[in-house]
Amino acid sequence: MIMGRPHAPSVLVAVGGLAEFGRLRDVVFAVGADADVTVRWSAVGGAPAVEQALRAAGVATVPWSRADGFDLVLACHTTGEVPGLVVTITDADDIPVAVGVSTEDDRAAAEASIPGAAGRTFVMGDPTWARVLAVADRRAEFRQVLGVPDNVALVALGCARPDAVALVLSRLPYDEYRVATLVPGGDVGVGGLIAVSPESDWIAALVAADVVIGDPGPVLRYARGLGRAVLPSTVVDGDVRAAVLAAESTVESAPAVSPGSARDRIRGLLDLPVATSPVALRPFGPLLSVARPATAFLLSTVESSGVISVTRVPHAPGRRTHDDILVVDQSDPDPALLANAEIVTHPRTDSPAAWVESTITQSHSALAAARSPEGHAHYTWYTGETWTTDPHPFPLVPIAAALYHHLVEHDTTPHPITLPLRLGPRVEQLTFTPVAPQ
Repeated sequence: MIMGRPHAPSVLVAVGGLAEFGRLRDVVFAVGADADVTVRWSAVGGAPAVEQALRAAGVATVPWSRADGFDLVLACHTTGEVPGLVVTITDADDIPVAVGVSTEDDRAAAEASIPGAAGRTFVMGDPTWARVLAVADRRAEFRQVLGVPDNVALVALGCARPDAVALVLSRLPYDEYRVATLVPGGDVGVGGLIAVSPESDWIAALVAADVVIGDPGPVLRYARGLGRAVLPSTVVDGDVRAAVLAAESTVESAPAVSPGSARDRIRGLLDLPVATSPVALRPFGPLLSVARPATAFLLSTVESSGVISVTRVPHAPGRRTHDDILVVDQSDPDPALLANAEIVTHPRTDSPAAWVESTITQSHSALAAARSPEGHAHYTWYTGETWTTDPHPFPLVPIAAALYHHLVEHDTTPHPITLPLRLGPRVEQLTFTPVAPQ
């Protein structure tokens, strides 16, 4: 124990952003388990989102306004000069005393870019990477829990810029891709985004991903270590779909694990003996998704050689063009979207015929479409014509969009309508059978 100190040695963990929280928890997990060390957490600047995440995780906290008097302060260094996990350790006077890096290869970059790191850098390994490896074989399980359909690619985002989610969602067809965030608790209100709750492990989304888009740093290193295709965050300003299609998986040498060296260094700085108890990894908690389903879509339709290709993306405010078709589910909470939709849908109702008839007379939509629990669907045009389709594996929204395209381009007919519909790589024949007026 440090001479003259009347209290147990104390460590403050300063969390500057949601993306840092999980990695810092992994680094200090073993330290916090030592009975002779007090560990407290604080959100830098009192950031509300971080404070909420700390409360959800149940860690012991102190307000940022009272975050002084600790023997050591730990924080993530996240400016991007070093590709791996970097933890800075300062003393009570805010003087750097140690800098932990993931690998020996990161030492030179850290000492060149971090004030006070020269001569104080040590290789601590990467306990987060160790936890990733521990669950890497649960990929299929995580995809199922996150709601990723078979034959759909998952694109995971680890970008700090706030508009990245909306840009990527608006540029990746929903029937070919799903988008997940690697920042727990972020963007949870965006329809169509797979978000992970603050108390869940974000590494589940990383393991489940096919492609990872992110800022320079540990996340991209983990993704390469898993063999995932990796893209820089700058791609969100361009053709995201083309970049994702062209991305190739590359396996990069992963960081060492060494979960105990950070604990040993911290205890040494506190003048405590090396702990003899084994170092354990932080347990993997239950995976909780807080994703809000997409209930509004922007669609485009293109007819070529008689085949109607339908592409849809989740609706994002301010991103609609004059050529887009707005399709809104009846459950969407925004009355303005429902009022401006060309197509209104109900994916499951016991009375689809009655629902489409009522909806088309009470709304400004051009087409109403609804399915029964058994999969039979009804479609009513604004002029009153109604058609039905038999159960089909394609979602209701693109089927309704194909019929809408046909009715806009051609006159209605009392005869059955057969349309080849392309959705992603699949082409299916759909027959719409007219319903005789009552």
